[in-house]
Amino acid sequence: MPEAAKVAEALNATLVDMRFVKPLDDTLILEMAAQHDALVTLEENAIMGGAGSGVNEVLMAHRKPVPVLNIGLPDFFIPQGTQEEARAELGLDAAGIEAKIKAWLA
Repeated sequence: MPEAAKVAEALNATLVDMRFVKPLDDTLILEMAAQHDALVTLEENAIMGGAGSGVNEVLMAHRKPVPVLNIGLPDFFIPQGTQEEARAELGLDAAGIEAKIKAWLA
């Protein structure tokens, strides 16, 4: 996701493309958890039951107390519009993603 790359560069963060929800790459998730103080998941799907939830489950199963911010679609009807309009409305554009991360880290 190009928006994520912009934010990662602005925040000097590591960006990992998980590509698939199933099977999750447990090794990669645990490696990132060991190397970072916090993790952020970002997806253009529902947060509930999505990739971010899977990351949370892997960390809990391995008793890794790493704070995780899950960013994605809320569990309600999404109004119609262009992809750019929807991303901006839901805070999934670069500005929205960066604002959510900064607020969470504050």
